Amino acid sequence: MEATSGSLLAGAHAHPSPTDAATHVLLRREGHNIIYKQFGAGQGMAPHHAPHDVFVVVLSGKLDITVADQLRHYVAGDYVIFPANAMHSLHCLQAAQVLIYR
Repeated sequence: MEATSGSLLAGAHAHPSPTDAATHVLLRREGHNIIYKQFGAGQGMAPHHAPHDVFVVVLSGKLDITVADQLRHYVAGDYVIFPANAMHSLHCLQAAQVLIYR
């Protein structure tokens, strides 16, 4: 079994190029995923929910995330945990990168 590596920021390993898809599933295990997503300014995700808790880390950029009708502003380094079945959405104020565990 080989290790898989890469860089999501400015590390020495390969980084997803801008021509790659904006969503990369880094790991799928036992019904859970670790996902890397890139968004342009003004992009986002429509309201949706998940049957389990979702953990999101903002790697770069600025975005607004709404969880259960509460809007909050997030910047690089911030994280948020959405409770299972909570409606949530996001809108990018500037280009952003996020890491999602769901």
